[in-house]
Amino acid sequence: MTGLLTIRDSIRDFLRKYDEITTPLIRFVIALIVFKSVNSMYGYSDLFDKGVVIFLLAVISALVSDIVVVLLVGATMCINAFAVSLEVGVLFLLMFILMYCLYMRMFPDCSWILILVPVLYTLKIQYAVPIIVAIFVGLSGAVPAAFGIVIFYFSKYVKEVYDTLHATVTEEHFQPLTYIVKGLSKNKEMMVAAIVFAIVIVITNTIHRLSFDYAWYVAIGVGALCNIICFIICGTVLDAGVGGGEVVLGTLLGLIIAVVIQMCKSIVDYSKKETVQFEDDEYYYYVKAIPKLGEPSKEKNVKTMTENGSQGRDDTEVKRRLAEHAAAVSRTDSGRRNMEQGRQRSSAQVQNRTRTTTQSQSRQRPSTQGSSRPNPNRK
Repeated sequence: MTGLLTIRDSIRDFLRKYDEITTPLIRFVIALIVFKSVNSMYGYSDLFDKGVVIFLLAVISALVSDIVVVLLVGATMCINAFAVSLEVGVLFLLMFILMYCLYMRMFPDCSWILILVPVLYTLKIQYAVPIIVAIFVGLSGAVPAAFGIVIFYFSKYVKEVYDTLHATVTEEHFQPLTYIVKGLSKNKEMMVAAIVFAIVIVITNTIHRLSFDYAWYVAIGVGALCNIICFIICGTVLDAGVGGGEVVLGTLLGLIIAVVIQMCKSIVDYSKKETVQFEDDEYYYYVKAIPKLGEPSKEKNVKTMTENGSQGRDDTEVKRRLAEHAAAVSRTDSGRRNMEQGRQRSSAQVQNRTRTTTQSQSRQRPSTQGSSRPNPNRK
């Protein structure tokens, strides 16, 4: 375990040190995979058959935010849909605008899930989606995951429409818009995927947020088990044609990916957990502190060098002198504050005495003036 932690920390430190280079490079590779997958689903426009266009889109995606990348991917799908027919293009444009206005505009941090789901469907590992989304996004990822499922199955019907329109014998009165809408509304496999994804995300995220020991890994295991059971049961009940072997393999792959990412994110030592309870004037606090496992910090030996380059005092002597200097500065600052407070108190006392003297003189003046006034009855 120590060796794995050392490798993990080394990779993490390297990525942080060269963040300005590694982050755009990783985003470029991911964007290239995404646009290649999109082109395999919606490859009907000659514009995106050129590798230069895909390369430029990946470069742009490496430098912009996630929501802009989602909009670029949506624009790519929309152009390909218009290449099939005007009706298909308009339908996809309306659907994507509806998705953006209803959810992505309010939760831009979850927008990447809308692209992740069709890509994983293309790579045949779609059953790993709910576990990954539940662990690293939470309940808010259920809606964009459902949107991603709809986009993938939309691409399958677009392909059927394209094949029908370009066949040697075309059916009379064929309406692409009606065909796609009816197909999506009656697709049981799509409905099963959306329902199971939502159930697994809710269950896994609920357990993941609990505070018992090893809750993160228990949540991943329970989520994987629920994913397999729910897909098999719902596929059998609704006759959706869900393959049991494919579900099990895809779920196990998702479990492995989730565990690896969780370990890269953080590993804690439950044997050293501490529970603290304290209170203030308004609240009681119950705090559980669990240390993270990581590479042990190396002790540093600090030495001072004189002007001629010879070795000076060791670290202990330097720390002692720094502590003495800090204490002297603290005493000096405290004396200055006490002197300033004494001056303020003296000034306040002088002002009070002056005010008292003034008030007493003002009370004596009317009696003095009255005694000096002449009596009109005296002759």
